[in-house]
Amino acid sequence: MNWFDSHCHLKGFKNKGNLKEILWRAEENGVSRMTAVGTSNDDWEIYKNLSEQYREKIFYSVGLHPCYVNEGYESVIEKIESYLGSGSPPVAIGEIGLDYFHLPKNHNEALSIIKNQKIAFLEQLKIAAQYNLPTIVHSRNAFSDCIAIIEQSGLPWEKVLFHCFSEGVEEIKELNDRGGYASFTGIITFKKNEFLREALQVQGIAKLILETDSPYLSPEPKRGKENEPSYLPFIGEFLSGYLEVPVGELAQQSYCNASKFYGLELDYFDGKQSGE
Repeated sequence: MNWFDSHCHLKGFKNKGNLKEILWRAEENGVSRMTAVGTSNDDWEIYKNLSEQYREKIFYSVGLHPCYVNEGYESVIEKIESYLGSGSPPVAIGEIGLDYFHLPKNHNEALSIIKNQKIAFLEQLKIAAQYNLPTIVHSRNAFSDCIAIIEQSGLPWEKVLFHCFSEGVEEIKELNDRGGYASFTGIITFKKNEFLREALQVQGIAKLILETDSPYLSPEPKRGKENEPSYLPFIGEFLSGYLEVPVGELAQQSYCNASKFYGLELDYFDGKQSGE
């Protein structure tokens, strides 16, 4: 049984010196692929190097997270294309988007930040459209604005993944009707989040993509602890029971969907070549 952690952050583990242990535990728990998702040019090179060191296991993306759209962000975005033409290119642009949750209380400051986030989001979406790359979207209290800017960008909707989906049924219908995807984290295991489970049911297992977003958002029963890719099966096992789908089927479907979204070949399940 193989799992694909479609969205994780590994820089913190590397800085603490325990990344090898983290990756070993992931492999021991069947997490055979993961995408290390970039948030700024502070981690892009780290993730590129990891993708070269752990080929066919770690893939990576480059993007400027909305919370890092600070003064001089334009020059950071300009660096993205240098990775797209490299010998080890990223599999996606991201995570990019809008975050209205972490805005300052000062109204004018908030408006200025929102303006810059929108510009940065659109510019990166245009790069993704130009290179026909999958795109990982961060949307926090900004779903409608994200939808509008993606529409403006010209990026095909089948290239769009709203990560850590935290909206409801109506929003996921709107996203899916356009052809986009939502991925789900450990927060879907929290008792209070029935609305997320209802949204997942609307999207269906045929489009299921899972992620840890580690080191954040540990699922039950690891809630409150630092998250890591090896915890992805906890999400899968929970959803297997909730959806009444065999866990092996759920693992394979989510693995296939994540691989397809990132444009990766399907390699194996339970040690067998796909198609056997």
